[in-house]
Formats: sequence, structure tokens, C-alpha cells
Amino acid sequence: MWSRLVISRFIYSFPIQLMMLLIKKNHLLLLYWFILFGFVTGLLSQRFGIPYLFLDPEYIGSVGFRSFFIMGFATGCFIMVFNISSYIINGFRFPFIATLSRPFMKFTVNNFIVPTVFVLVYVYQIISFQIYNEFQSFGDAFIDVIGFLTGLILAILFTLTYFFRTNKDIIKMFGIEASDSDPDAPVALHLQKKETEEKRRRFSFRMKYAKQWRVDTYLANPFKVKLVRHTEHYKKEMLESVFRQNHLNAAIVEIVVFVLFILMGLLKEYSIFKIPAGASIILIFSMLLMLSSAFRFWLKSWSASVFIFLVILVNFLSRYGIFYPENRAYGLKYSGHHAEYSLSNFQKLSTPDIVKGDFENTKKILENWRSKFYKKPKLIFVNCSGGGLRATMWTFRVMQMADSLTNNQFMNCSELITGASGGIIGASYYRESYLKQQLGLIHDYRSNEHLYDIAKDLLNPVTFSLTVSDMFLNIQKFREDGSVYTKDRAYAFERQLNENSRSVFSKRLDDYKMPEEKALIPMMIFAPTIVNDGRRLLMSPQPISYLTNHDRDTSFHFDPTIDGVEFGKLFREQNASHIKFTTVLRMSSTFPYVLPAVTLPSEPVTQVMDAGIRDNTGLKTSQKFLYVFREWIEENTSGVIFLDIRDSHRTRPIEVKPRMTVFENIMTPLGNIYGNLLTIQDYNQEESFEYSKSWFKGKADYITIELPTREQEISLSWHLTTREKNSIFNSAYLPQNKAAFDQLTKILKEN
Repeated sequence: MWSRLVISRFIYSFPIQLMMLLIKKNHLLLLYWFILFGFVTGLLSQRFGIPYLFLDPEYIGSVGFRSFFIMGFATGCFIMVFNISSYIINGFRFPFIATLSRPFMKFTVNNFIVPTVFVLVYVYQIISFQIYNEFQSFGDAFIDVIGFLTGLILAILFTLTYFFRTNKDIIKMFGIEASDSDPDAPVALHLQKKETEEKRRRFSFRMKYAKQWRVDTYLANPFKVKLVRHTEHYKKEMLESVFRQNHLNAAIVEIVVFVLFILMGLLKEYSIFKIPAGASIILIFSMLLMLSSAFRFWLKSWSASVFIFLVILVNFLSRYGIFYPENRAYGLKYSGHHAEYSLSNFQKLSTPDIVKGDFENTKKILENWRSKFYKKPKLIFVNCSGGGLRATMWTFRVMQMADSLTNNQFMNCSELITGASGGIIGASYYRESYLKQQLGLIHDYRSNEHLYDIAKDLLNPVTFSLTVSDMFLNIQKFREDGSVYTKDRAYAFERQLNENSRSVFSKRLDDYKMPEEKALIPMMIFAPTIVNDGRRLLMSPQPISYLTNHDRDTSFHFDPTIDGVEFGKLFREQNASHIKFTTVLRMSSTFPYVLPAVTLPSEPVTQVMDAGIRDNTGLKTSQKFLYVFREWIEENTSGVIFLDIRDSHRTRPIEVKPRMTVFENIMTPLGNIYGNLLTIQDYNQEESFEYSKSWFKGKADYITIELPTREQEISLSWHLTTREKNSIFNSAYLPQNKAAFDQLTKILKEN
């Protein structure tokens, strides 16, 4: 009998009932916790590095006590917002709470299960991550945890102190004694031992029609359990007055947090306000939670309808750039005449005379390059794949090793660099460092200092900007060259990229025209994808219409489709050559949702995204270049080398999948097409490479250097851990990559 009583009182304890209520009715509240658990444990978005924002947060360029203190404070705010929202939404189901002294504090104490489990899991994950991924000592990881817990406790104490000072309980409001202040007060009807039929009838009727949940016990404080007292003698109006007064104070807290969040977005230019992106995600969850609970409190049954109406309204207004302003290419002119984006105009921009002139211009560049050698050299095409920051560091590392092992012959022989996303950023930084040494501005362009500069975090500023401004009314602008642009996450990306690279990318596209013409550095051709129709937008400081043109043979009746557009000619009147070089890099690296698509000044309006959508390694561009200049290359070189720098395996192992569920069968067709997009590109490119044997008579070598990401699980994101950086650095010494470097060295030595 005693054990049954204990079990019953445990099951009907306030903490357990609040947990059951959360699972049964508060699915939105539970969803936020589910997402946060997924982030901190790495079960959600591990591939894209989102967990790093929580486990390795950066603040003013460093990870430590301060950054984890802010993470803890944000987590504490979310916990208290969770309690406030639960109190607003569910308080009426537990009227006995209104009869207690300090009702909100007691509600918070009892609503501890999910927050406590989350904090324990988070603390464990912090220690584990910092020790095994950042190679910190246990003592340093423990200091990080102390910082987290300090911020957490302060946030909770600040909130509770506010409620202590502003909330009025039933004692202060009506001068009535609280139900928990009299130890001799009778317990609730359903707990009384001598329970008459009338009491049972009254209790069952109340539970059925008043939507009240049964509670037998509650925590008066973290260490003391009390029985729920009899509250039938309290007037309903009194209890509702207590709840309303508490809800009003909670709403004031929500408004203050909302205003502070908006102010933080407005002040994001100042480094002190650039809190860790993980903290900004937690705070935005807090704000969304507050807004949803406020909707339910003020609008009650109308809340869902009003919310749907607002979503439709915002979606409609966003068409006019009110809530979601378009992102622009920095340096282009958007006022006045817009470029004509049409097939007829494409043909005007690539007439035979124009193509011939561009061909002769590039031929002079090739001849300047050839003049550096006393005998026929090898011509190297560098193709570098996309893949976030891992591809950036890996591309730089491979080019660094190739130059070192070949005594700088690698860069001397390289004449064209193409690729996508992170890879093209790493190659651009290496080329820029090489140029600076050519000009006598730096001593060693192969320095590891440059390698680790370009591997610095880019994810934190992008995510911070996304959460504090881009998702809301972003009104911050900046003016440059007569055009006005929005300070969004694209702006944050370019700014941080410049900071990481010591501002070496503070150039315009046209600044590379002369160094390329003199063959001081290899040519680079960028090819972001035009969203409207899938064409490639070919970008270079040189005129390159020959890459958009197709040979016409009277004996072969075929009308080819134009699959590429030359940026420089199409947007000549919009100052195409004046575009910022960081914007060119960003346009080739615009992964969906992470960075906004770039809107161009054309009619009709066009947008561009990641180059990897069409050509992840740049091999398509290299092959077309080889085809156009095949006769000159056959005559003036001893052959070509395609150096394929990849952030993943070129030949992927066949996956053995178990029998699929119904949902997996529904999602697999679309999921596999998207997941195998890059593999399909490889199939097509290898086929075209095979066909090139029929039209290229010179010697060609294809060398692949791969980063084995599947085995080492390096995330596809703009953030790298210390372990991942070490893994990338050391992957150059893997047997298969050593063999590839040996092959490259041997070919160049034989030349």
C-alpha cells in the first residue's frame, strides 16, 4: 500500500505532469528543445558544422571563458523563456499554483526536467569536444564549463530577481494567506483519506470540465516536496487575477529581450556585440518562443489564424524587398540601364570578330607565359573542388606541397586555375601570395602562416548576421561607388574573409588583368551558376568569349545551345571589371541558404549561386580552354597536366543500404539525385575527357589528389576544428597522395 502511494505521488508530481503535458500538448516547445539537443550532440547538421557553433563558440576571435559565458547566459535566457512560455500557456491547467507564494518561481523549480537534462548533456559535449577535437587539457575544458555555468546561473538569477520584485502573489494582491504558508491547511480533495462520494463526484466533475491536470505533490524548492493543498475555497476570479498579473510581467520581459535582440543586430558592426553565433541561435529560438506564447496569450483561439495571415503578408511584401532585400554584387552599378539577358544579346556578344579578338588576347598571354621557359614546358590546369573551408585549406595545402616538391615549377607551369566554392578561395589566396612574392612584398608565399590564415572561421559571422538581422527587418545599408547595398550575411562573409586573409583580397576583378597578361600569375576563370536557367556565368579580368562560343561546321548540322555567358561583356555598362574580388569569390561559393543568391542588374533579373551546381571541379572550363587553344598548346608545350584537387573521393564506394521504410522510399528518388549530383558531374566530365583524345594530339596527364573526408569526417562548413586542420594538413602525406605528388614531380623533372 505504501509503495503504491509513493508511485502514485511520483507519477502525479508536478514535474512529471509538466513533462507529460509538454509531450502531449506543447509540441512547439518540445521542437525547440529537440533541435538544440540535436545541435549540441551533433545529431543535426553535423555535416555542415552547426554543432561547432555551440561546442567551439568564438567571441572576438577566440574560444574560452568569455565565449562560453555568453553561451551560458543565452542558454539561461532560453530556459527562462521556456518557463515563462510554459507558465503562460499551461498555468490555467494548474490553478493551485496561483494560490502559492511566489508562484512563478515554484513553477520554474518544478519545470526542471528538460532544461536540466539539456545542461548536463551540453556540459558533457563541451568537455568531450574541447578535449578530443581542440586538444585542450581537462583543466582548460573545465574552465570553459565554469564560464558556461556562470553565465547560465546569472541569466536565471536576473530573471527570477525581476519576477520577485514585480510579481504579486495572492498574499500581496488580496491579503489572503497562501496555500503553502499554513502547514495545517487541508490537502486537496482527491488526497484526503476520508473521501466521500460527494467529494469524488466534485473532483471528477472539476477534472473533466475545468481542463485541470491532477497534481498530488510539487517541489516547494529543489530539496523539499509538499502535498498540494485544498484550493476550492479560493475564488476563480482571484486566481485568474494572479495569472494575469504574472503574464503581464512575463510579456514585459519578452518585449525587452526582443528590443535588445534588434539592437544587437543594429550594432553588429562592433566586435563587442558580435556574440557567438551559437548564442544568437539560442536567442532567436527564445524570441520565437516568446512571440508564439504571446500570440497564444493575447489572441487565444485566433492565434493560429493570425499567424498564418502574417506569414502570407510577409511573404507578399518580401516581393517588394521590404522584409527580404535582394543581395547585390558589390561594385556593380544597379542604377540606370540594366543588361539585356536574352539569347539574341548573347549572340551579339560572341560574334566571330569578337571571339577572334579575345582569342588573340589570350594567345598573347600564353606566349608571355611560354617566354619564361627555354624549352617546351608542361602546361598545368589546376582544378579545385568546392567543399567549404575544408576545400579552402586543402587546396592551399596541395598547391603549397606541389610547389615545394617541384622547386616552384608547379606555379611556373600553371596557366589556368578553375574550380568552385571553397577550393577556388584557397587557390585564389595561394595565387595572391605567389603574386606578392613576385612583387617583392612578402618573403615566403608557401608559409604555413598563410595556410592557417585562410583556414580561420567564417561560419560564426555568417550565422550571427543571419540570426540577428537577415531573418528580421534588416535596415542597415552601406554605400559604395554610388550604389546602396544591404549589410547582410554576404557582407559579413566578405568582411571576415578579408580579415582572415589580411585584406589581400581588397581588390577589384580588373586588378588582376595586368598580372595575368604578363604571366606573373596563372589566369583564373570563375563560373558561378545562373539560377534562372542553369547557364554558367564565366568571370575573368580577361575577355573570354571563346569559352561561350561553339565551332560551327557545315558538314555537321547541329545548332548548339548557349550554356555559358561572359560576365565582362554582358555587364560592361554596369562596371563589370570594377566588381569586388571578394564578391567574385562569394558568387562562386554561394551554397543555398548559407549565403544569399546574388541578384545581378539585368533585365529580366538574374541570380547566381554556387559554381559547383554545374562544374564542381572546374574541369569543364579547363577542357574547353584546352580545346580552343589545342593547336597552340600542341605546338608550344610538351603536354598538359590536369591537377584535380578534390575535397572528397573521386571514386565513391558502393553503399549497401538495408531495406527501406515507407518514408525512405518516398524521399530516396529526390534525395539520391541531389546527393549524387557531383558524382554525375564526374561521370560526364570523364566521358568528355575520354573524347578529348580524338581532338588533342599532345600528351595529357590526369593527376588526382584527394582529401579522404569519409574516413576522417571533416565537416562541409565554414569552420574547422583543430583536429580537422591537423587532419587536412597531414592528409598530404597519405600514401595515395604521396604517389600523386611523386607522379607530378617526375613529369615536371622529365620535361
